[in-house]
Amino acid sequence: MYLNNEISGKDCWKKLNRDELQGWLVFALHITKPGPDRENLFIRIDGSRFHNEDGFYCALGEEIHGSTGYFGRNKGALTDCLRGSFGVKSISEITWVNHQRSKKLLKRNFTDIIAIFESFDVRVMLK
Repeated sequence: MYLNNEISGKDCWKKLNRDELQGWLVFALHITKPGPDRENLFIRIDGSRFHNEDGFYCALGEEIHGSTGYFGRNKGALTDCLRGSFGVKSISEITWVNHQRSKKLLKRNFTDIIAIFESFDVRVMLK
C-alpha cells in the first residue's frame, strides 16, 4: 500500500484482515516519526471503528499521530508509549464512545487497557 501510494488517510487499515493488521502495526511503528512530545492530549476513540484488539491499536495510533500513526500494538507496547518518547508526554483524557461494543469485543483486554490508561493518570470517559 505504501509503495503504491494507496495510503490516503485514516482507516486504510480497515480493509486488512486480522493477520495483516499486525503487519500494519509494525509498519506504522517504523514509519511514524513523532515530533516533539505533546502534553495534555484529549483523545476520542470510537468503538465502532474497529473489530478486534489490533484494530483498537490502529485507531488509537491514528487518533494520536494521524494516518499510519503508531501508539502501541499490544498492552506492553501501549505502556511503553505512555511512558513518553512516542510523541506524547501525557494524555489528559480519553473519551471512548461505543465502549460497550469494545467491551464485548476486547473482553478482559478492555479492562486491562482501561487500567493501563488510569495507571498513567489518564481520565477515561466511557460513553
